[in-house]
Amino acid sequence: MDKRLSKILEPGFGMYFVVFLLFACVSAFFSLYLAVFELIVCGVLYGYYNVTMRRRKREMLQYLETVSGNIDAESQQTMSTFPLPITVCMIGTGQIVWCNDRFNEVYDMTDSLFEQTVSDIVPGFDSAWLMDKKTRYPSEVKVGDRYYMVLGSLVQPADGSASVLMTLYWIDSTELVSLRREYEESRPVVSIISIDNYEELVKNVSDSEKATLLAAIDNRIGEWAKDVHGVLRKFDRDRYIFIIEERDLAAIAQDKFSVLDSVRSIISREGINATLSIGIGRDGRTLEEKYEFAALALEMALSRGGDQTVIKNRFAFEFFGGVTKEVEKRTKVKSRVMANALGQLMRDSSQVFVMGHRNSDIDAVGAAVGVVCAARSRGKQVHIVLRRAQTLAQPLLDKIDASGEYDGVFIEPEQAEEKIDSGSLMVVVDTNRPDFVEAPELLQRCRRVAVIDHHRRAADYIENCAVNMHEPSASSASELVSELLQYMVPNQTISRLEAEALLAGIHLDTKGFSIKAGVRTFEAAAYLRRAGADMTSVKRMFQNSFDEYMQRERVISCARSTAGGIVIAVADFQTSRPIAAQAADELLNIIGVRASIVAFPLGDDIVVSARSMGSINVQVITEMLGGGGSLTAAGAQMKNTDSRTAAERIYHAVETYLECQSAQEDEETQ
Repeated sequence: MDKRLSKILEPGFGMYFVVFLLFACVSAFFSLYLAVFELIVCGVLYGYYNVTMRRRKREMLQYLETVSGNIDAESQQTMSTFPLPITVCMIGTGQIVWCNDRFNEVYDMTDSLFEQTVSDIVPGFDSAWLMDKKTRYPSEVKVGDRYYMVLGSLVQPADGSASVLMTLYWIDSTELVSLRREYEESRPVVSIISIDNYEELVKNVSDSEKATLLAAIDNRIGEWAKDVHGVLRKFDRDRYIFIIEERDLAAIAQDKFSVLDSVRSIISREGINATLSIGIGRDGRTLEEKYEFAALALEMALSRGGDQTVIKNRFAFEFFGGVTKEVEKRTKVKSRVMANALGQLMRDSSQVFVMGHRNSDIDAVGAAVGVVCAARSRGKQVHIVLRRAQTLAQPLLDKIDASGEYDGVFIEPEQAEEKIDSGSLMVVVDTNRPDFVEAPELLQRCRRVAVIDHHRRAADYIENCAVNMHEPSASSASELVSELLQYMVPNQTISRLEAEALLAGIHLDTKGFSIKAGVRTFEAAAYLRRAGADMTSVKRMFQNSFDEYMQRERVISCARSTAGGIVIAVADFQTSRPIAAQAADELLNIIGVRASIVAFPLGDDIVVSARSMGSINVQVITEMLGGGGSLTAAGAQMKNTDSRTAAERIYHAVETYLECQSAQEDEETQ
């Protein structure tokens, strides 16, 4: 009834006759003759309409008979009583011109054969797949509470003219869809749960306190897992394996893995919050492959600072959580092991190349200079691959060039391609993403690769490294290289220039030792100071000219305060990356500001620089914009974007982050 009423109200002949009748009724109040005349005209038109519609139906049926002229009466009868629903429709409009009895049982077409289209039955249905010479609709379609697989073909007229009709065959696949859904939802998923800071939690506590603390963690994990129809087993002192189904994964993912917040509320006697990392493997062909995915996901979660969940499938990673500060886990033992491994790798290589990220900064160049020092102590030829036209470390490069100690060390990627051979070692510093390095093509050519980085690991990272010194808790790549140098080079081998380059890298990423500067950061700085680094000389590298200072203040004038203590400045004029980074740092000096985001146009792109005091994870925000970085410093570059669109995307990313953070805080208080 509702469909018939909607058809009457749609613009068309039916609506016109209703309007004519209304006018005739109104005219009766003024002139009876006029009303009678209007009714006669309306009747004549309606009769003409009926005759025309019958003729149209007859012509359409004749056309169908012409199309199937060679089909005998028995075949036509068989087509009408065929057990599968069949419809014949107009190409383009999708108007149904004929259907068999079986289709009438599926969808009542008795009273409205020429008024319905396939789109009325299946919204969005089109015939493009038939035009592409395909015989099956791309997906199952739903009619009522049933699912159908639609097969089709073009109706070819006997006279060879172009086809204007298509025949659709509707095969009931409800049971198949139900079985497929059950198969997909019941597929096993492998999870590995790890206590991030086990050593810190049980350090300096009695056996009874240790047992109580671990029992509390076990209980929280068990309470979380009991509502899920899975298998939870503890297989190590700080690790669990959790086997669930896909349907259960969807439920706990929607819950944002509340066990992370639940366990975080457990505090040791030393005031340390317990945290978990969860690696989940799904979509693997076998249980073994899913377990490997889970192990990779857990490694990714730990390399990003822990206290988060990472889901790994065959194609990508998915992240949940990760808004807390990284826990410092590296030890001097690990640094010594990494130093020995890197030293051995250098000795076994024909030559060494060092490469940072695109638009290299002082930290990347400083860390590269430290690697050069280690390679030279082993008598290896070494080069730093750098695009001088795009670097942000010009003050440090000017200082190095003036000394004359590094003549011929810095080369362009094109020169490196001519020198590189099968025995070369490529050391990547200050990035772990293959598409972010100075020259990705060089990375692909090297079979031996070492990575030294402090940024949180991104979904696409450099795999199969011979040595991977990846520590998100470190302040900078220069700090990591400084630790390695203490075990790789003899005393007094590092020059004052190299020490100052490394100290400048640490100074840059810690904002003058005010952000993310831990105990190990000051130990590395003390080592460099003993090697002759002068802090006054380092600070001179960060001085600005008057024009640069005014440009920075102009960028700051675009800043607008948002909720959550985040300040956003979107400039509509071009500036430089160092100026934008300095503006972001300067905005952090405002009372109440927890994070700052600065964006400016660069050609057709928008460059984003984000900084934080530590309570806001700007890496999560910039990842929504296609970038990455660390908890306190991150960036992104939005391709082919204008300032207005970039501002909308930035504000949306900030709102999304704050909503997630607010939800997490609410759960912690409950």
